[in-house]
Amino acid sequence: MTRLSGAHLLIATLKRAGVDRIFGLCGDHVNAIFNACLDQGLSVIDTRHESAATHMADAWARVTGRPGVSVVTGGPGHTNSITGLATAWHVGSPILAISGQFSTQLRGKGASQEMDQVGLIRGITKWAAEVTDPTQIPATTARALQEAISGRPGPVHLSIPVDVATAEVDQATIPDVQRLPPPPAKQADIRAAMDVLTRGARPVLIAGSGVFWARAWDLLQRFVEMTFIPGFTVGAARGSLSDDHALGFGYADPLLNPTAEEIRRADVILVLGKRIDFRLEYGGLFDPTATLIQVDIHPAELGRGREIQVPILADARDALEQLLIEAGRHPWKELPWVHELRQRRRMAGGQWEAEEHSEATPMHPLRLIREVRERLDPESIIAIDGGDFAQWARLGLPARSPGHWLRLGPLGTVGAAIPFGIAAQLAKPASRVVVLTGDGGFAMHGWEIHTALRHHAPIIVVIGNDQGWGMERELQAAFYGRTIGTELGLVRYDKVVETLGGYGEYVERPSELGPALDRAFKAGRPACINVLMRGVASALTKANIERYTRGQTRNELT
Repeated sequence: MTRLSGAHLLIATLKRAGVDRIFGLCGDHVNAIFNACLDQGLSVIDTRHESAATHMADAWARVTGRPGVSVVTGGPGHTNSITGLATAWHVGSPILAISGQFSTQLRGKGASQEMDQVGLIRGITKWAAEVTDPTQIPATTARALQEAISGRPGPVHLSIPVDVATAEVDQATIPDVQRLPPPPAKQADIRAAMDVLTRGARPVLIAGSGVFWARAWDLLQRFVEMTFIPGFTVGAARGSLSDDHALGFGYADPLLNPTAEEIRRADVILVLGKRIDFRLEYGGLFDPTATLIQVDIHPAELGRGREIQVPILADARDALEQLLIEAGRHPWKELPWVHELRQRRRMAGGQWEAEEHSEATPMHPLRLIREVRERLDPESIIAIDGGDFAQWARLGLPARSPGHWLRLGPLGTVGAAIPFGIAAQLAKPASRVVVLTGDGGFAMHGWEIHTALRHHAPIIVVIGNDQGWGMERELQAAFYGRTIGTELGLVRYDKVVETLGGYGEYVERPSELGPALDRAFKAGRPACINVLMRGVASALTKANIERYTRGQTRNELT
């Protein structure tokens, strides 16, 4: 009988589940796992920092809809990976984060890097376990993957001690991994929702991440086209209903999309696969007299923060299938409300025209964004970082395709957009991938450009360089009348990328930007366009300053 190491059983189980690559960083505790990848033909995307590995696994899941897998060493490798794991937790991204660990024989003896790794991350994972028996690796790995993709998706974790990974055992049975199907919505709830929607004079639909993870964008489009209900998107659902669609009205965030202010006037709101959290002002975005329908796969989310008149416990895809059948029994027509929204959208479209076409230097962020937008097609992927520059990107860049508009999520993990972009490029090699980040954010994961070079991921990183921590500079000045720790000075990040082997250009004048972007796209390798930009407070920052001056709670700054 063939004998295999625990590491070989792990990789065999991942391959059977459809995993074709891992993102990771080598170390003593996981060298056996990396070695097994060589034997079994599993690709290793090796990063320069462990948090980048978990960020890449997260982005891989967001772009492909399949679980991403990270593998890092124990101790500090494990702790370094936590930020990426927490980022995935907040967005419900299905990743399997594997960490090596000290030998089980040394437990309690003061071993190097000894810690309770599982206990450390239990609060930011759906499920976490330590594997102490090599024969149980296939079953435990399969269960972890099943937990990641079933119900509301999310990250899971395995800690695998080094002696468990290297131990040789008889060939074990490798189980299949299947998503546990959620129960369908109650038909009475579907009928109640449809009854409310047919009577609404100003209905809207807000699609959240649950639509993306359920792969339900085709049904979403069919539903809005059948019912003429205008749709907004948020989170991972951005692009599930294109912003260019006649019934797609963009980002469900009034600070970044003036048309979304009209949601406050809606009399019926269908919230589909979206938490009623800070993005929706904890329900304050809705008229108190409006009727709310909420569809969510996680029962704890139904009615959290706001009373729901029609709660529907269901997967977004199942609910849309049932809603479409029920909608087919009713006549529908386009309401005057839709015309009002289109008028508001046209008005909003011209609001920033002067800034987008300005030739002033240093250039306005929207002048930069316009040049990027003109070079994107529906298959392009954009990864938007945090900070004030990112808010202008969120305002000015449309979402046209599901999984092609990547944002940090509620944790607001500045710097994560670069590893996001690399994973996206590896997942969709034929697509243009553009990362938009500030100069502060670039420095956090700029060394991953080296990862992009080694693994042939020709991302274009566009830096909006205002020579500092722009958002914090604006907030400190408003809150305290002075600033500290916010100035970075001018750094030639383009030269750093050139030295690594990529393509770099430094841009000061608006007329130079378009040609520089064109050259970067033609370079065929990772590129950095470092753009000297004027620091301009975004709508989000202005809103937080206004809240502060009124003595209200400051909003989340992501």
